[in-house]
Amino acid sequence: MKYRKVIAVFFASLLVPSCGIEENYYLPQVPQNRITRTNNTEAVIILPSLNQYNYAQNYIIYYKIYISGEDSIADIQTSSERSNISSDLASDYSAINPYADPVSQSQSNVSTILKNRNYFELELDGADIKNSLPLSGGSVRIFFPTSAGEYPTLSYNDGQGIRFRRSRQLISPQPVGDPYFRNTNDLSNPENSNSNINADVASRSGSTGFAYASMYIVAVGLTNDFKQIFSKPTHISIFKLPNV
Repeated sequence: MKYRKVIAVFFASLLVPSCGIEENYYLPQVPQNRITRTNNTEAVIILPSLNQYNYAQNYIIYYKIYISGEDSIADIQTSSERSNISSDLASDYSAINPYADPVSQSQSNVSTILKNRNYFELELDGADIKNSLPLSGGSVRIFFPTSAGEYPTLSYNDGQGIRFRRSRQLISPQPVGDPYFRNTNDLSNPENSNSNINADVASRSGSTGFAYASMYIVAVGLTNDFKQIFSKPTHISIFKLPNV
């Protein structure tokens, strides 16, 4: 009789543990050595495949635009270079860096961290950016032309470049009718930089004339209870916007 009870308890225990055990969700950070930069005009990202993570969805690029009085063509990487471009850029980078550092133990909702610094999700003109940042990985090229009047683009696996578009989450971005990454008077006007208009732009008092975009890439997935999860962010580069 005791033997039968032991057998019954054993088989019952096999059924119970699977209920209530939380899955340990994890998405890898894009390694910095998979990003190749050319000055502040181009970056090529070799995205790792996320196919082995059944809860992975795609990658996301977050951006923020900074108005500056500094004209630079260099690959902006040091703290002094960031400060020369914009004190807001230097401050944002320092605040985000603990969560982007591969060896750091800092953990938080990456989306919240970036959005709290007024970073928005990058979009494409007339195309779904998820198709250019798929979980299967691949090669992504970000290109910011130097000639006035041209448009920054993103291309996937050597395909045709598609124009960047600022986030549709912006309430009333300026300039009206020009949602692209180009340096205009309306974009740099400090009166247009607030939570209701150009929330994705850090304005500048004093000399202006130039604009730069800082970008991070993040892997994103969805849990069984429909909550988004994120990898650590990886800083892509700081790009100079072409003039109109």
